[in-house]
Amino acid sequence: MFYKLFINTLIIILISLSISCSPNIKKTQEVKKIIPLEVLYADANKSFQNNDYTTAIKLYEKIEKDYSYTIWAPKALLMKSFIYYDTNNYVQSLTNLQKFKNRYPGNKDFVYAEYLIAICLFEQINFSSLSQENTELALKQFNKILNEYPNSIYAKDSLFKIDLINEQFASKEMYLARYYSKKEKWVPALLRLNNILTKYQNTVFIEEALHRLVEINYRIGNINSAKKYASILGYNYNNSDWYKKSYKIVEGRNVNFEKSKNKTSLKDKLKQLIN
Repeated sequence: MFYKLFINTLIIILISLSISCSPNIKKTQEVKKIIPLEVLYADANKSFQNNDYTTAIKLYEKIEKDYSYTIWAPKALLMKSFIYYDTNNYVQSLTNLQKFKNRYPGNKDFVYAEYLIAICLFEQINFSSLSQENTELALKQFNKILNEYPNSIYAKDSLFKIDLINEQFASKEMYLARYYSKKEKWVPALLRLNNILTKYQNTVFIEEALHRLVEINYRIGNINSAKKYASILGYNYNNSDWYKKSYKIVEGRNVNFEKSKNKTSLKDKLKQLIN
């Protein structure tokens, strides 16, 4: 019995040795290769500078994944966002920017993310469309930058973009005012023109708006209002063609155009007129 037990133990040992030494069964553990951060970021930036955006995005994504605990992860995410913006992929850029805001609310580049969001929205404005959805979103975002980051390097350009957007809004109001005027729908036409006076008085459409208010009010027999608008137009823009056209309408009806040296601002005058 002892002999039989010895033989069985020996067989088990031999089988174990055979299995462990077999080249077909032996398993080797592969160690995942991690590229050093400085090398990875340098390669990503080089690809970006060479306009190899596909490679750059892959490398920036690898930085986000392998070095998520470093300060370079949010930078990589912003670089990805910029690449998508630069290639007109605004939806993807906005998605990545929102991810940045959610993950890194205290990051020093947070204002840049806010600005890039505004630019992505601005680039999607369709100036030939009557739909104003992207225009309103862009305006809201630029105003947010001015209100929350008034001393940032992005404030000046945000103010410029707001002026462009207001010109866009005023343009649409004037388009509708002209349309309603041609249809002799005076009430909606006056409403659109008054919107320009109250909301977009610093745009290039203010002179035409004042003239058309003279024109419509004279046409419907509201002579006093026509005189008031003509007076404001002549007082502020007496060298414009719109003033000359308005003057022809009210000529001979004793319109006294103001000549005071202490001029009241156009904004104040419009407020007085509306009130």
